[in-house]
Amino acid sequence: MIVLDYFADRDCAQQAVACRAVVSRRALRFDARALLAAAATLAPAARTKGLVYGSGFEGRTSLLRRLAARRRLFGNPPEVVEAIKDPAVFFPMLDRLGMAHPETRLTPPSDAAGWLVKRTGGAGGVHVRQAGPGRSWAGRYFQRFQPGIPLSALFLADGQRACVLGFNRQWTTAARAELPYQFGGAVGGIALPRRTAAEIIAGLDRLVAATGLVGLNGVDFLLAHGAWSVLEVNPRPTATFELYDPDYPRGLFDRHLRACEGELPSRLPTPRACRAVAVAHAAQSWSLPPDFSFPRWCRDLPQAESRLAPGDPVCTVHARAADARLAALLARRRIARLARMLAGTTIVARA
Repeated sequence: MIVLDYFADRDCAQQAVACRAVVSRRALRFDARALLAAAATLAPAARTKGLVYGSGFEGRTSLLRRLAARRRLFGNPPEVVEAIKDPAVFFPMLDRLGMAHPETRLTPPSDAAGWLVKRTGGAGGVHVRQAGPGRSWAGRYFQRFQPGIPLSALFLADGQRACVLGFNRQWTTAARAELPYQFGGAVGGIALPRRTAAEIIAGLDRLVAATGLVGLNGVDFLLAHGAWSVLEVNPRPTATFELYDPDYPRGLFDRHLRACEGELPSRLPTPRACRAVAVAHAAQSWSLPPDFSFPRWCRDLPQAESRLAPGDPVCTVHARAADARLAALLARRRIARLARMLAGTTIVARA
């Protein structure tokens, strides 16, 4: 397997035939030229069995088209991603399908109080801000803030039907004050009222049939007083992938490939535990010493002597327990423990 990644994490590089970082030096996004050049060198189209992509293309479908050219794509094609991530298309579609969502508009409200502004094609919560006066809103849309429990569903799709693998509770991180809605972690195995779960599954079936979604996808929604409201759909494998992957003998990557070819599981395995994943962020500028040893419950490990700025992601922390509450609690405790460990590493000054 060839991996082209933002970070080329240590453990990812160890599992791959080749792994290369193709992140822009100016922002946390793909460097298009580096990505396409690495793909041409490491995975020429004529010798590539297929392409699987994750986050980073929601707002860059032209880049996805170039990457997928002459390669077999295991995932949603660019035109499906565009429809799902275009608020002018997506939210009217939800209305037609009878799927509730917060009030959404493409132009600024006369009074910004109680409104959020989101960047079209964003992901991971970093594209969400409080709406306010005196800002540029190009490429943004507005959504009225709505109280509720932030949840998500991970599901497989075959272009006609959805197969929900599990419901998850999500939380944000305070790593960067300017990013109050940034994804901080999630725990799986959330039990919803039977009627609510049935409504969500039926709604996703209608959405898949209307859009042709395939493979692994995620939907973020709010739950309040038994009513659910869609926030957005992520038309690719999401971070909650890891909450269920161990329950599948051949892994969810295999299930993603098979769903893209029209095969959904006839039945779901019994979960062996509830799992949680959380993102650890740097509290200050620092350089990771070459001899630093991460605990076994850490993954997505940075390369030795990596230098990070305050708020940069360090790694992911994983936990498992008998129920969702205990798994989430353990993940938060491990985040705090890792922060104490990192506080003793080498601090570096950055201009």
